[in-house]
Amino acid sequence: MSLAKLPQFLGSVNPLLKIVLSIALTACAFALKSVWANLLLVSVLMVLTFVSVRVETKSVVGVGVFLLIFTGLTGTLSGDWGYAGLGAARLLVLILPALLLPATTAPGDLVRAFQAVRLPPFLVLSLMLTWRFLPIIQQEAQRIIEANLLRGVDLARRPGLWFSGLFTPLIFRIVSYADDVTVGLETRGYDPESPRSTSQPLRWRPGDTLFALGAAALLIAVGGLEWTA
Repeated sequence: MSLAKLPQFLGSVNPLLKIVLSIALTACAFALKSVWANLLLVSVLMVLTFVSVRVETKSVVGVGVFLLIFTGLTGTLSGDWGYAGLGAARLLVLILPALLLPATTAPGDLVRAFQAVRLPPFLVLSLMLTWRFLPIIQQEAQRIIEANLLRGVDLARRPGLWFSGLFTPLIFRIVSYADDVTVGLETRGYDPESPRSTSQPLRWRPGDTLFALGAAALLIAVGGLEWTA
């Protein structure tokens, strides 16, 4: 799904708060058994998604078609359409926070959040590099696909060429980027055991308090729906 950032308030929310809330929502997706409780979460998350990021129409249509097929197959095989609807709602509750968090959190903010919870430095570096590499890998894969199209090779219609035409050059590009990162770290004298400082430490702001109160109210409402179901 292609997402583009819009001017939005989620970008200014404390990243550690967003991470905690994402984990809580993931737990809710597995714990809640009420369709209405899950639908309330889905409704709020969808509003936040469309307000905070620009979503392509074809992506929305694709996700909608996938959910319809998923719900139809689950309902047909199980014979319980309520269970099928619950599964689709749970799937959205799992997917939407996973899209919102990276789309509204800068890599630097994410690193500061991990440092705030005292994660080991080597783990913070690994997460940061993974976070930055994923969009780079996507861009490189798109360039390789476009280069093949210029040569008259449509990889979408010729899966037999995926290994030689896409995966092999992509692996070489990833290795090249990894070498560049290694040289850069060595040149700057990076030492994972040394203490690190930051010019912009995380601070709790009034907006974070309002966001936390809103999230707490949402979870209470969801719990009420689950209790009465």
